[in-house]
Amino acid sequence: MKPSKTRLKDVLDNKVFNKEKWDMIIGKLKKLGTAIEMSKGPGMSIDDTEYRWVNDRIEYYESEDRLLTKEEMKIANLYWKKYHPTKNI
Repeated sequence: MKPSKTRLKDVLDNKVFNKEKWDMIIGKLKKLGTAIEMSKGPGMSIDDTEYRWVNDRIEYYESEDRLLTKEEMKIANLYWKKYHPTKNI
């Protein structure tokens, strides 16, 4: 997978809402949610805290256009490193 040119610092420093960038970030969160599901297997509970956290952030963005905070982006990055989709597929 080709690395993204969008850095966390650039996204957080940009005070103007850029829908295309945030849609891309949410797309990565969706991939992350799928990767978590795949790594936990068919017996995974939908109440799994990591999966629920990712899914809730996606739902907040889609229903309320709520953006991730700096701390949420850091948590998402930790989960990405743990469940990186290309490692699990």
